Amino acid sequence: MKPPRFVIFLLLMHLQGLWAAEFTEADEAFAAGLWEVAVLRYEARLADPELDAAEKQALALKLAEALVRNGDPGAALELLGQSWLAASPVRDFWKAQALAGTGRFADAVLGFQKLLESDPAGLSLEAALTCANLQLSLGLPEEALGTLSKTFPPPADLAAALQKVAILIDMGRHGEVRALMPAVDTLPANQKSFARLLDARLLLAENEPNEAAAAFRELLAEPTGQTLTNHHSAALGLADALAAQDFREEASLSLLAFIQANPDSPLLDAMFRRLLAWLPDAPATSDPVLERLAEWIPPAAHPVAGLIAVGESSVSSWPIAADISDLTTFSLFTRAVGLYRMDSPAAKFEADNLLVRLIWDNPRHFLAGRALIELGRQYLKAGEMKQAIHLLTVIRENTKSPRLRGEAAFLQARHAFDSGNAEQAEGLFTLAAEDLDREGETNARFNAAISRLTAGGIELIQQPDGASANKPLQADLMLERALSLSDPVEARTMIETFLTEFPDHPRVGEARFAAAEAALGTSPPDPSFALAQLDTLEANPDDLTAIPQARRAMARLRIADLTGDSETAVSLAKLFMENHADDPTAPEAALILGRQLFKSGSYNDARLVFDKLASSDTDTKRAQAAWLLAARSAALSATAQSREEALGLFDKAAAIDEPLKSVARLEKARLMIDLNRLAEAVGFLRGWMDLLTPEDPLRLPAGLLLGEAIYAQGAENPDTLEEALDIYNDMLVHAGEQPALFYRLQYLRGMTLEQLPRKDDPSLKREAEALDAYFSVFQAAGDTAPGEWEWFERCGFRALGILENAERWKAAIAVAQKIASFKGPRAEEAATRASQLQLKHMIWED
Repeated sequence: MKPPRFVIFLLLMHLQGLWAAEFTEADEAFAAGLWEVAVLRYEARLADPELDAAEKQALALKLAEALVRNGDPGAALELLGQSWLAASPVRDFWKAQALAGTGRFADAVLGFQKLLESDPAGLSLEAALTCANLQLSLGLPEEALGTLSKTFPPPADLAAALQKVAILIDMGRHGEVRALMPAVDTLPANQKSFARLLDARLLLAENEPNEAAAAFRELLAEPTGQTLTNHHSAALGLADALAAQDFREEASLSLLAFIQANPDSPLLDAMFRRLLAWLPDAPATSDPVLERLAEWIPPAAHPVAGLIAVGESSVSSWPIAADISDLTTFSLFTRAVGLYRMDSPAAKFEADNLLVRLIWDNPRHFLAGRALIELGRQYLKAGEMKQAIHLLTVIRENTKSPRLRGEAAFLQARHAFDSGNAEQAEGLFTLAAEDLDREGETNARFNAAISRLTAGGIELIQQPDGASANKPLQADLMLERALSLSDPVEARTMIETFLTEFPDHPRVGEARFAAAEAALGTSPPDPSFALAQLDTLEANPDDLTAIPQARRAMARLRIADLTGDSETAVSLAKLFMENHADDPTAPEAALILGRQLFKSGSYNDARLVFDKLASSDTDTKRAQAAWLLAARSAALSATAQSREEALGLFDKAAAIDEPLKSVARLEKARLMIDLNRLAEAVGFLRGWMDLLTPEDPLRLPAGLLLGEAIYAQGAENPDTLEEALDIYNDMLVHAGEQPALFYRLQYLRGMTLEQLPRKDDPSLKREAEALDAYFSVFQAAGDTAPGEWEWFERCGFRALGILENAERWKAAIAVAQKIASFKGPRAEEAATRASQLQLKHMIWED
C-alpha cells in the first residue's frame, strides 16, 4: 500500500531541512496515527533554540502524548518530569497515562483521581474511563463505579453511564441497571451499538431469553459501527440466550458456526468454555460438537530442530512441534475433555494423546497448564498414582511450584475429598503438609482440618451464598481455596474476588503476592500486573512480613526476565544465586541467568552457567535442558574447539531419557553437517532412523537431515544421491496439507534429480524429472497465492534456470511470467527476467 501523499511530503520537507513547516507536519502525522513520525518531528522542533517558553511547553506536551501512544511511556515520564514544564491538567493527564503504560497502575489511579478533583475541561471523561479500567484491573469494581459516578457534562455523562451498566452487569447487580440504562435513541451514533449489546445482556440477566436472543440476532446482522469484541460478544450472548431456553444443542451449533467463520475471534476462550459446559455428561460418539472439533484439529506435525524458545523452566524449553493456532489449541483441549466423558478406552486413549499434543505443540498457552492438570486428574481417577506423581513433576516445573511429593499428595487429597472420602483426604492433606513450605503447609493443614470436620458430619466446604455467619472463616476458606488452585488464571480470578470482598483481611498482603505470582504463571504472563502488585505491597511493609525474601526476589527476577530487561535480569539472577543458593528455585534463577547471557551473545559465559546447572541439578528434565543449552552455547562460540565440544554436550543431553532427547539428537546431527563431518552424520542418522517406525513423526526432521548429509556427499560419492532421493520420496507422505513442507521436499527432490544420471542414458541427467518436481508446486498452488514463499519461489527460479540453460526461451518466459503472476516477494524479479528474455530473443506474445 502506498503511503499517504502528505506523509511523502512530510519526509521531503525533513530531507530539505524546511523546519518552518515542521510543527504543522508533525500535527498532521499525529492526526493520521503515524505516532513514530510525529515523535521524530516533535523532537526535532523542540531542538530549535528559537522557541519561546510557551511554544516549548506546548510542543513537549504533544510529544509526551505521541510517546505514550507510540508505546514508549518511560520516555514520556522522563520528559514530563522536566522542571521547565509547568504543571497543567494536560501534563498531569499524560503523566498518569504514562504511569499506567509502565505498569504502575496504583500510581496512575492516584494521578487520575487528583486530576478529576479539578475537573479539567475536555479531560474528565477520558481520565475517568481510564481510571475506572485501571481500578477494575486492580480488582476494585466498587471504586471503579465511584469514579464513573462523578458528574460529567453531556454527552460524556451517557458514556460514563454505559460503562457503569457494563460493570454492574458483570457484578450481577442487575436490579440497579435499568435505572441507569440510557435510552438508546438519546445516545450518539458511536455508542448506540454498545448500548444495544448491554440491553441484550440485561434482558438475558432478567430472564427474558426470547427478547435477548432477538436483540443479539439484530446485532449480529448489523456489524457496522460495532467493535470486533462487541460483535463477537453478541454471538456469545445469542448462544447463552438459546441455552437459557434449554436449547443447548442449538446454542452449541450457533457457536460452532460462528467460530468456523471467525477462527481468530478474541473470545474463543469464552466460546469453548460454553461448548464444554453444554456438552452432555455422556456424549455420543457422533456428537456434532466433538465431530466439528475433530475437523479443526489438523494432523500432528513433526518436532523441528534448531534454536527453541527457552522459558522459565525446562518444560518451556520443550521443542514446539508446530505453530498451531488458538483454534486448534482450544479444539484439542475441549475435544479431549469431552472424550473423557465417554465410557470408552479408545476415547480415553485419544483424549490422552490430544492433551499431550497440546502440551507439546503449544506449551506457552494457558491451556497447557490446564491440560496437565486434566491429565493428572485422569491418572488419579484411574488409580494410576505412579503416572500421576510423574506428571505432577512436570506441573510443578511449569507452574513454578516446588515440593513434588507435597503437591502430589495435595491433589490426591482433593480427589479423595471430592469422592466423599474425607478421612482419606485428611491423611493425605496431613502428608502434604509435611513436604510443603510454610505457605503450602498452612494451606494443607487448613484443608486437613476442614476434611476432619466434614468426616464428622459438619459441612463447611459447600455453603449457599450468605449462609455462613462466620465471615472470617468464609474469608479464610476463599483465600485457601484460591491458593490451592493450580491454574494461574483461576487462581488470579479468585484472589481478585477475595481482595474485593475482604480488603481489610490480615492476609491481604499474602493474597496480593499470590496474585502477582499467578499473573507471572499465566500464558501469556502479565508482568505489568505482577509489578503493580509488588509495588503496592512494598508501599506497605507490614504486608511483606509473611512472604519469604527468596520468593520476593524470584518474583522481581521473573518480571525483569519477562519484560526483556536483560541487564537487570542478569544482575538479579546473580544476586539471587549468591543470597539464596539453597532455595528450591535457585536452579530456575541459574536458567534465567544462562538464557539472558545467551540472548546477549555471551555464549562462553552462558555455557559456564549451563554446565554448572546441568552437572548439579537433580531434576533430570531441567538438567537435560541445561545440557542442551550448554551445547548450543558452545556451538555458537567463536572457536573450532568449542564447536567440537558441543557435540559431546549434545550427547549428554541425549543420554537423559526425557522429552528433549530427540531434540538433542537432531541438533547434534545439524552441527555435524555444519562441521562437514558428513560421514559421521550419515552414520549417526541412519542408525537412528532404523529405530524409528514409519509412523514416528521424528522420521521427517531426521530424514531431512539425513538427505542433506547424503546429498552433500554426492560430489565425492554419486551413488549416495539415489539414497537421498528415496528419503525425500518417503518424506512426501508427511507433507499432507503442509504447503511449506511439500514445496521444500520438491525443491530437494529436484536438486537431487538434477545430479542423477538417467537410467536409459547415463550420459544425461534426470532434468525432466527435476522440472516435473519444480513445476508441481505451481500445480499445487493453483490460481491462488501459495501458503509459503521461500521454497515455492526457489522451485520456480530453479526451473527457470534449467530452461534458460537449455535455451528453451519460450518455456522460460512462460515460467517467469507464472512466477510473477503469484505476486510474491520475487515477482518483480521474475517479471523483469521475462521481459529481458522477450526483448533479447524477440519472442512476443501472440
